[in-house]
Parts: sequence; structure tokens; C-alpha cells
Amino acid sequence: MEIKELIDLFEENFRDFSALLRQLEGNSNQKTPIQLPSDSQISLGQLANLEDEIIELRLKKILKEEHPYIPQINIEKIKNNSPYERLPLPQIRDHFLKQKKELLKLLYSLPSDNWNRTGVHEMEGHVAFKEFIRRMTVKDKQILGHFKSAVSAY
Repeated sequence: MEIKELIDLFEENFRDFSALLRQLEGNSNQKTPIQLPSDSQISLGQLANLEDEIIELRLKKILKEEHPYIPQINIEKIKNNSPYERLPLPQIRDHFLKQKKELLKLLYSLPSDNWNRTGVHEMEGHVAFKEFIRRMTVKDKQILGHFKSAVSAY
């Protein structure tokens, strides 16, 4: 997949997340009741925590270091240690959308050579930045589908 196509997909996902999560605008004091109806049963707060983990400890690490070690994501640890769970839903939503927007800005400004930088994944060996972004766009599409169901039931 080409870089422009990946950025376009990422931006489309961002717009979809933004539109979908803005539907929750009226519930300013609500805690995070939205659970994704999937096997993982991850909440929006946990998803925001997962985004922090991916962006800060994986993607930015690949851009800063030469072939850094990238540990496998421990979903249970992320779910059990989410600092966002105690925040009102609008704050979690705003943080999550800010994460996505900042990453999108980074993707637009990133020189094409950086897309081929790699990290050494614990289970898979060398994985390119570009591949991590591709996987992220695919996973985001799946999560968006789950969110649509959860938000419509909300």
C-alpha cells in the first residue's frame, strides 16, 4: 500500500471516529459506558490508553531510534491500567481524537524515508513503520464498526 493511500485511510478513520464520537456530545458528566461489543471488550478509555502505548512506545520510538525493540502489546495490562477510565466520557473522547489528529499531522509531515524505518518486534522481528500504520488503519476500521453498534445502542 502506498504512503498516500495509508494517510488517506488514516484520515478517513479519524473523520469517522470524530463524527461518531461527537454524537455523545450531550453526556458531559457521563463516565465511559461504551463497551466495544467484541472479544476484547475494550472501553473508549482503554482504547485511548492503547493509543498512547502504540504512538509513544512504538511509532515514535521507531522514528527516534535505530531498529528499537518493540514488545508485544499486553492488552490485559493496558485494560487494567487505564488512567482514562475515571474521566468523564467527553474528556476521554477529546483526548482520543487529539491523539489521532496529532498522529495524522505527523504522518503528513513525515519524510518518505522514515516510513521504511523498522522496529524489532518481540514476536515478528523487523516490522516497518509503514506496516504498523497499515495495521492501525485496518484495526481502526474494525473498531469503528463496533463503535457504530455501541453508539447506536447508547
